[in-house]
Amino acid sequence: MTPLPGPGVVPQPEIDYAVIAAEIRALRRGRGLRGDVADRIGPLLREFAAAGRPSEAMLPGGAVPAQERAQLARRLIESATPLADDLRKAVLAALALEPATQDMRTYEERRDWLAEQINRGPRTAERRIETAQKLLGQEIASVLAWQRSRPPLLADADRWHIDHFRAVFLLDGDHPEAVETRLIVSDTDGLAELAVALDLPVDSDKPRLPLDLEMISGGDLVRVEDVAQTRTKFVIRLPHPLRAGEAHEYKLRVRVLPGGPMRDYYVFRPERRCDGFDVRVRFDRRRMPAWVRRVDGEDVHIYNSYAGTPRSAELVAVDDTGEAVQAFSQLAPHFGFGLQWSW
Repeated sequence: MTPLPGPGVVPQPEIDYAVIAAEIRALRRGRGLRGDVADRIGPLLREFAAAGRPSEAMLPGGAVPAQERAQLARRLIESATPLADDLRKAVLAALALEPATQDMRTYEERRDWLAEQINRGPRTAERRIETAQKLLGQEIASVLAWQRSRPPLLADADRWHIDHFRAVFLLDGDHPEAVETRLIVSDTDGLAELAVALDLPVDSDKPRLPLDLEMISGGDLVRVEDVAQTRTKFVIRLPHPLRAGEAHEYKLRVRVLPGGPMRDYYVFRPERRCDGFDVRVRFDRRRMPAWVRRVDGEDVHIYNSYAGTPRSAELVAVDDTGEAVQAFSQLAPHFGFGLQWSW
């Protein structure tokens, strides 16, 4: 999903996927991503690994800590998911991210392993890897375009955090409706307002869906601003300024008015610390989903482009009342958590 530029969003130049493929190729040498790649991660892959957030860990001069290398590995694996099985295995083996190749010390050893797997010679395996790199480069270019189209993350992320977030998403009424209850904790003295962002999933070629926001309790809604095609920011004024360590609960109703189809998921992508998240989706029992799957710390590109049937471990039951429920704890910032379904 690549949102159209909204107010204040500057269009970015096109991203050359061939450059990304070349950066992937540079990581194949030696032990691949199981080795020291600090001086071989290119600028586009650095940006990709940062997932659209500032990264103090990516220091000038190419110093990349272990956690950033692990983050890049995770994002590469996730972005390879849409590829055909043989191509996904080829590029992950080249990078030593395929489990059977993780202890192989050279790229040539991993290439020869792939050749055995596909019952072909090393040259054919090399061509398979090159094709997979090109396609993975295209996937990553799409993710980067999405990241660049996003407005800056919330500026007050260090002033408060979410102790617990409970969401009920209702699909059995006239319009989709979410009731969101957050227990927040102030991390500073004098916290009087909360800046909150809401992303509404809709295809990039579709018009923006109109929203109706209503504070149920815990504050006043004082400002609402559409900052991109799919993103709304709003400010909540609290009943009184909070002291550091003080908790406060507020409840918000979000109605999606008629205007076009939404994507089939309810996913929370935290931009600040969140210690717990419970989601409950209530389906219309006259129109039950074919399946419901748990989205557990996924890159936005994965659930936006998800196709096919979920693995049994991902499936979530829908009870006799038409509800599916999941819980999450210690959520990783900038990744998605929630439920996705198909009709």
